Amino acid sequence: MTTVGVTSERPSRSVFAGADIAATALLAWREGYPRPRFEDEVWSFTGWADAPVQMSLAEKTWRFDRIRQPAWRVVAKEVALAWLAAGDSRVLALPRARRVPRHPRTIQARIYHLTFWLNWLHERHVPSLTAVTQDHCDAFLRDYGVVRDRSGQVVRPKSGSTLRTVVSAMQEIADYGELLSADRHRTGFRPWGETSPRVITGAPSRPQVVIKTSPLSDDVLAPLLTACLHMIDELGPHVADLRRLRRADQQAKDAHLVRRLFDKDRLTALVDGHLRGGSPLPRLDPRQIAMRKARGWDPEDPLLEVNFVHLLRPTGHRDIAPALFRQARPMLEEAATCVGVEYVWCRSADPVPRADTGEMVPWSLPMPSVRADSLVRAAGHACIVATSALTGMRASELMELTVGCHRASTDDGTGLVRHRLVSKVIKARRWGGEIDEWVVVEEVVRAIALAEQLTEATTGQLLFGPFQGFNSNGSMDWLRQWVASPAGQRLGLALIPDEPIHPRRLRRTLAVEMGARPGGLFATKVHFKHLSVATSEGYAARPGGAQAGFHQEWKQAEAKEKLARSVEAFRQFQQGQLPAGPGADALMATFRTFEEELKGHDPGPAKVVTDRQVELLLKKKAAALHLSAANYCWFEDPAKALCLKLAGAKSARAPLTGLCDSARCPQATHHLVHRSVWQNAADNGAVLLASPRIPPAEKDRLRAEHERSMRVLEEIDTAAGKAG
Repeated sequence: MTTVGVTSERPSRSVFAGADIAATALLAWREGYPRPRFEDEVWSFTGWADAPVQMSLAEKTWRFDRIRQPAWRVVAKEVALAWLAAGDSRVLALPRARRVPRHPRTIQARIYHLTFWLNWLHERHVPSLTAVTQDHCDAFLRDYGVVRDRSGQVVRPKSGSTLRTVVSAMQEIADYGELLSADRHRTGFRPWGETSPRVITGAPSRPQVVIKTSPLSDDVLAPLLTACLHMIDELGPHVADLRRLRRADQQAKDAHLVRRLFDKDRLTALVDGHLRGGSPLPRLDPRQIAMRKARGWDPEDPLLEVNFVHLLRPTGHRDIAPALFRQARPMLEEAATCVGVEYVWCRSADPVPRADTGEMVPWSLPMPSVRADSLVRAAGHACIVATSALTGMRASELMELTVGCHRASTDDGTGLVRHRLVSKVIKARRWGGEIDEWVVVEEVVRAIALAEQLTEATTGQLLFGPFQGFNSNGSMDWLRQWVASPAGQRLGLALIPDEPIHPRRLRRTLAVEMGARPGGLFATKVHFKHLSVATSEGYAARPGGAQAGFHQEWKQAEAKEKLARSVEAFRQFQQGQLPAGPGADALMATFRTFEEELKGHDPGPAKVVTDRQVELLLKKKAAALHLSAANYCWFEDPAKALCLKLAGAKSARAPLTGLCDSARCPQATHHLVHRSVWQNAADNGAVLLASPRIPPAEKDRLRAEHERSMRVLEEIDTAAGKAG
């Protein structure tokens, strides 16, 4: 490498000297928090009022002291403040400066990368930025562009986005050169010149958005939803009561109590009360029993497991005086033998149904304090996981929820209640985010209500608060462990597979389920139609609101599933599995037309028709497909839709699934995939018709529905057996 010691004139004092960082960048600041000054070696943004909850303490702490060269610390400070205060007149005077301020989280990450660059130069004894050459830049990018293990071996290259950020930060030191006072590049030098970071690193500046997050499979989603909703709906009220009792007990424990009890009569009366009522003496937590054994208690002592603190709580004392304890030991041992010892919490628990069989069992067995606290915490985690799964909210949006975030409004004349959650959208929004609303279903409302009962936060304070994720000792780890514990298994909950579950996967799963699975897994635990209608309503009311991104993802999944179902139906038609139903003839006519188009290619070598060619032909047809649990609706002509005629809604642009009568609608078809639904309906109808408790008038209606189900089944079986 060569070094060039060219100097350039620069200000002797920084233009930002003595600046209040918050005031210069126009940041709202909380009272009582220190305000960072330009000369500080560490800038703390803990007082920034608009900081998103997702922003960690490390991201709020800008460490310039890690840059070893003092002059370059000033350079990093000046560039960082110029990024933050892009509207400052001194920054606007620079022709190459950014006009849009960067987010503080982004700037902190850039400072992190710049620290490596400047320290790399320092380690190679580069005396000044004026001595930096392109060779230095290329060598640093080669060294910094790979991840190494502890032995120094290369493990893998770093991502293109990381390298693009590093290159951009290196170039912008030159772009802000006229503002720098302590050091700057020589005149005319800019790392890699005018070449963009995208070209230098090979990473696109705006890469095409590709959804890499995979949805959860049914094997994971089913036990997850079952556990969350069972805990919220069945155990929730009892867990909330348990928390109130635990809180009252803790407050009593912290209160000023007399140290020792000396009154034998009061102790005798207390023990007699347990004997008369047959109430076991309070049992000590296992950890405290182990501590007693370590202090020399006999493992066979009948009083080893007695919790004297709880026993004496009604008397206002903490312990029994040693002399009284020796005198009263025979009485205490006799009481422990007669009524036994048992944990205080969850004695005589109310019954709740098991999740698998519906059998009524006590909602909990007696438990020690530590397990009671763990149960309360697990219930809180179930609330946040359920909210994430049934709303599609991002992690940053969940963190912004506050106590009192639920809003309910009633439509005039209908009595229907619309539920909303008020939070903030952080992603792709101005600093601090933007307040927005999510239209939700009642299951989410119950989860939020329970979460508010399980927190110390008051109205307006954070409900869930910051979290790093659902795994790594997060919500999913707690929930999965509780389900796998004897308590969860006693309630009939299926084990949740050990697979990563986080808000991104839950959001993706919800989008796929709504787009592809009407009547699928969600319908078994959550009324799918209500879920779909509620979220759709939010988009209609606020087309540019918080759920717009999720709506787009949902529609993409729906279009993909419609096309896949159309291709599947066409392939089945080719194999002789014909559709049934009133719209079958029209659909088969369309499929025959497509077959002719596929056959009509120029003579030549034999050609295999690919699914892609079929998809291109079926794309328009698939756009008209509406998926239902019991049929396909090819909604091409609203005038033919039976559901619209019954409702008198001729101008509707989509079918009314609730009024669908696929056995009579000319645009409905039945396929083998729908057979199980009709078979279940027929079996249930046969059971009801055989029941003597059903009145004759009701049986006439049931008989007509049963005959319709049997007729559809016969049509499906007959059509599937025909030759194509």
